[in-house]
Amino acid sequence: LLRHGETAWNSKKKLQGQTDIPLNENGLTQAQAIARLLVQHSIACKYAAVFSSDLARASNTAKVIVDIANTKHKVHADARLRERAMGSHVEGKTWASLTHEQKHALRTGTPEGGESSQQMLERMVQAVAEIAHKHAAVTDNDDISPPHILVVSHGGAMGTLLEYANMNSSSSSSSSKTVPHIRNCGVYSLTVAFDGDSVDTVEWTYDGIVVELDNTSTKGGERVGG
Repeated sequence: LLRHGETAWNSKKKLQGQTDIPLNENGLTQAQAIARLLVQHSIACKYAAVFSSDLARASNTAKVIVDIANTKHKVHADARLRERAMGSHVEGKTWASLTHEQKHALRTGTPEGGESSQQMLERMVQAVAEIAHKHAAVTDNDDISPPHILVVSHGGAMGTLLEYANMNSSSSSSSSKTVPHIRNCGVYSLTVAFDGDSVDTVEWTYDGIVVELDNTSTKGGERVGG
């Protein structure tokens, strides 16, 4: 799982939700830098497929990585990989500027015109499980290493999914890991395994940080608004 590069709203600590904000110059530089690191560490060459949220900041990050790594993969856009929808009364504002009621709705319920954290999690779980199941079926052979899939998404969506994986993992090593702040262009490993052919019998394992950039600048509140 890889979070998109920085946007102008990230730099101003504005909550983006599903507002389609493009990468800024620093975000493009971050995408280029993480692509080179993925090549340098022989990670990019392992990808069997590339998926992305259909929002520009994510899909363009994915395209930069594919181009620099020369993987020749098509970037498959999936709207289920989007950030949480927060509604027009919240998106574009900073966390500090929100009313008590708006903060409460984001933390515990459904903001006006948006979706709950649970709704976001359910579509993320469905999307990632389906993606993993489709590609696991292609290499259903004990002698073949499981495929690596790159999924480019958003801070809040990724953080929520990784925390879900921690809570639902049977692995003690996974459940003992703390999900970090999800940085712009940070890469985090999630193993998805299946018991039989059903996409509904999933074992999730959060494996930890793959690689992060040293100079990412967005801090605080991004789990909610990335």
